[in-house]
Amino acid sequence: MSEFLAPLNYDRAQDALRRLSVYTAYSPEGAKQVLDVLRQCYPLVFSKTEQKTFANDALLMELQGASITEPLIFTAHLDAPERGSFHPSNRPEASLCVPLSRAHVVSLLEALEELLRDGYRPGGDLFLALSMDGLSGGAGAESMAAHLNARGIKPCFVLDYGGYATMDAFRTYLPKGAPLALIGIAEKGLLTGRVTADDAVTVQQENARPLDELLKCGARFTRHSRKAALCDASRRMLWTVGRDSSFFKRLMMQHAGLTFPLIRCRWRGRSVMRQFFLSELTLYAMQAEGLPAAPARKAELSFRLTVIPGVQTAAMKKRMSRLLRNPALRLDTEVEYEHSRLSDPKGEAWDALETAIEIQFERAVIAPCLCPFITDGRFYTAMGEKVYRFSPFMVTGEEALSGLCTVTDGALQTAVQFFRSMLSV
Repeated sequence: MSEFLAPLNYDRAQDALRRLSVYTAYSPEGAKQVLDVLRQCYPLVFSKTEQKTFANDALLMELQGASITEPLIFTAHLDAPERGSFHPSNRPEASLCVPLSRAHVVSLLEALEELLRDGYRPGGDLFLALSMDGLSGGAGAESMAAHLNARGIKPCFVLDYGGYATMDAFRTYLPKGAPLALIGIAEKGLLTGRVTADDAVTVQQENARPLDELLKCGARFTRHSRKAALCDASRRMLWTVGRDSSFFKRLMMQHAGLTFPLIRCRWRGRSVMRQFFLSELTLYAMQAEGLPAAPARKAELSFRLTVIPGVQTAAMKKRMSRLLRNPALRLDTEVEYEHSRLSDPKGEAWDALETAIEIQFERAVIAPCLCPFITDGRFYTAMGEKVYRFSPFMVTGEEALSGLCTVTDGALQTAVQFFRSMLSV
């Protein structure tokens, strides 16, 4: 390795990622295990910072700065929808496929651990806000953000995971060989809940069965599971991506308000359509219990709906209620968040982020975008309009859809050097 590269303990970072892979959905026992792993791997970070815990074992770490700049806030969640997998690569080093949010956190802690070893003191107070339940409501992040807001913290920036670098999107619109770096400046609304069918179905309609009626409802949901729309963040992304294209491509991308029907037809089925332009309903679990001679008397269907900015979650909820059709079916929501406010893609914080990206990703085209993931950053927009979502990993189109990234020694080195730049703002 070159003497100019940031210090990095590759074995420690990959060991931390492997050990964290056992944690998926939030549980108190799992969250304790996660924090134990982080304490063992990054002792300087924990010894030099003041820690407070919040809802669902969320951890807020604070390091006093030199008061030269406004406070810096780094946030991410550590729960994940699926486990990462360790597998050999055809390269000399091994590669690790892990959730993007988790790679984001470990790279950040690696950078901070080595900076502290060298006597680092941030220009402004530094906050690391790590939640354990970002995928199941985000109560931890919400409580930490409320705490910081009540303290009157006005951050220089808030940086969450969510954006990424890629060579798999918009290739015909970009200079040859140039990576695309997408920085999330807003994110979708979120609606989660369940539809319940019970004995009331039989009372409402003779010979009807709860599970049968719920399956019919699920079929209707599936037929109306996606709705395409263009929001301000995606409009800005298209304008930036298309500015150096040929005349006709530039015309299509920079006048997306008029050409969106054409874009929607041309990109149907592509990963960018699902990530940046679709409100999408996912049915992910069904619970029912019965016998061959005695059908289930109660059944539940769990759903998750992401909503493009500009569309109200209440309107989508009303649309789902209409699709129930049977008044005996009951729709209950657990999480109901509107889309986040749009952050401003300019100013000193944005310039610092662009500079850090340009150093690590040569010739990168940097564009603001609608974050394709639901992140903790949505709770911090009340503290200012400088909430950005970017993880310094190169991902494929498939990884971008699934929220995963492939971590190698080289990818870790790039990520750690990126975070050293952002920690030194």
